[in-house]
Amino acid sequence: MAYSNKRTKLRITSTLQKETPQEVEQTVNSVEDDRKTYLQAAIVRIMKSRKVLRHNQLVNEILSQSKSFAPSIALIKKSIETLIDKGYLERTPNSSDGYSYVA
Repeated sequence: MAYSNKRTKLRITSTLQKETPQEVEQTVNSVEDDRKTYLQAAIVRIMKSRKVLRHNQLVNEILSQSKSFAPSIALIKKSIETLIDKGYLERTPNSSDGYSYVA
């Protein structure tokens, strides 16, 4: 009769699936696109309720409302410029750093 221990531990390592560099790049691009869309929606939502805001006020409002990620100032500026190009916002004629919502 052979001795066998009932508490023998075996380590079973599962193979980890590693993402290829293309998959990583695709994921990063997808996340960036989602963040840009989220940021543009937040800007439109803020401007729709306030109608006219100065740049600093708009940036502060965006930073306070974005809970899922902290957008950079450069990304906020790009999103504002994109919305101006799309016709959702316009610069106020009286102020150099103000924006108004185009209904």
